Amino acid sequence: MATEYGVFNDEGCIYIADTLAAAEKQADVHRAEDDGYWADLISVHEMCPDHRDEEQPKHGCEECATEDE
Repeated sequence: MATEYGVFNDEGCIYIADTLAAAEKQADVHRAEDDGYWADLISVHEMCPDHRDEEQPKHGCEECATEDE
């Protein structure tokens, strides 16, 4: 499975790309739409390979944290 990257805002994943460059480019588009406070909340993270369908970031996956308990 290839690594995928997601663009996240304060509400969750808003875009998934096959490459880091594509994700960063889309993040820049979203940041440009709102160059104020909310733009600072847009970030790019590698997607969790086990929970991509739930749109979870690899480091910070809520599903993986629940499974560990």
